[in-house]
Amino acid sequence: MKPSYLFTLLGFMSPSLAVPALIERDPSPMIDVGGSGGGSSVQTCWTTLSCSFKEIETWTMPKRASYVRYMQSTHFGPLKATNKFRAIEAVIDFFYEQKVGAPGTWVSWVDAGIVEAIQRGGAIALGKSKETGGNPGASEWATYFNKLKAGQLNDRDDHDKYWSTAEQAGTDYGKRKAESTKGVGAPSAQQKRWYQFTQLFRFMMRHRTLTINALRAILLAINPFLVPAAEPAINWLTDVTNYNAAHIGLELSWAASELDVPGITISIDTLKKFSQLLVALVKKYKENN
Repeated sequence: MKPSYLFTLLGFMSPSLAVPALIERDPSPMIDVGGSGGGSSVQTCWTTLSCSFKEIETWTMPKRASYVRYMQSTHFGPLKATNKFRAIEAVIDFFYEQKVGAPGTWVSWVDAGIVEAIQRGGAIALGKSKETGGNPGASEWATYFNKLKAGQLNDRDDHDKYWSTAEQAGTDYGKRKAESTKGVGAPSAQQKRWYQFTQLFRFMMRHRTLTINALRAILLAINPFLVPAAEPAINWLTDVTNYNAAHIGLELSWAASELDVPGITISIDTLKKFSQLLVALVKKYKENN
């Protein structure tokens, strides 16, 4: 999104707009090993952290979310990673809420690359396997897990750099497979735009200082009183252990993705939703400051 267009959007904001309620969506882990989408073999591969990309891609989004929760609660304790994928849970749940990501779609294939990479990286770090499945994200996650376990990622900048690098590698792998496999449909225009927002999220994690300074400049132009919220806002939004922060960020980016940038026909309802979500996000930042 071009900066000039962003400021145009911000111009539609009004104090009279009602801020939508921020519903606490943090779900309790719901583990369904034998659920739909994988057959009887799923239980074995969950236990051994050896599910293939092809198998994961056939699962429904609820099943994938359950698997990510299962990996954290059952396997990742020794890696000190029992809550490091709450943001991933939020993404998968959000896909299900928006009715996107059915098996065989572009979204499903990209997501399968992400889940497989986390799983295989965990298996490597735990000494359960050396198999990457050809997914470059597996080795990146193994590096992340090993450093996390060794206490080498206590610094937020270091942690976010390794986490986002690994997530990027798994995402890129799934995207490449989707776009090189016959029969996998292309993403919608909104999904393409939303994907760019996820790229921005990972960029923000790898470049926290730059991002914080940029946000300060934007807030200074909008409302100088909000400038002190810049750093806690970025810290909150990019906290991978915070399910609710991730979900709110997803709502905002999904609403913004509906806009045909830089098209001239823009839904007023979409602008209103975008503005409301932005106000809600800033208010949430301030609550956490």
